Amino acid sequence: MWSISESKISYEEPQEALLAESEELVLIPTYKTPDEALFFFIDNQNNLGAVMVYKNIFGWKTDFRTWSSMNSIITKERVGGYQIHGDEIIFGLMKGGDNRVIMVDNVPAITINLELMLPDESENQEWNGLYLWYYETDDLSNLTSLSLVDRSTNEEIDTSPFSN
Repeated sequence: MWSISESKISYEEPQEALLAESEELVLIPTYKTPDEALFFFIDNQNNLGAVMVYKNIFGWKTDFRTWSSMNSIITKERVGGYQIHGDEIIFGLMKGGDNRVIMVDNVPAITINLELMLPDESENQEWNGLYLWYYETDDLSNLTSLSLVDRSTNEEIDTSPFSN
């Protein structure tokens, strides 16, 4: 009985598992390994979120989702808000990501230009110039600081202690 119900909520591809829960999500894929995938998403209420999708013997299945209002996690001139997903991922948005980078304990966060990744959606929304940034580690509790750094000069624009 368990295997029948489990197979009905598992999917052939990770994005199918996500869209089965909510068709209106705009998906931002980051990576896919043979047994896990990380997606960010934007919902129809302008929330940015993260979700891991795992593969089991029946197919792909979503894990828990975390999200925040896009407006509450944008970094402009100062290190602003961010969202934590589980114990491993911290993420947020920033303006001017072509000239700036978020550093997490002196390690650059991965940045994704939403305008390039989602050209059609960016045109209809106000996502132009926005970059998603994220950092993944085994344990966020060891992190101490987040910094906003100018890419060309390596000058620190702002720094903030990290607390989860």
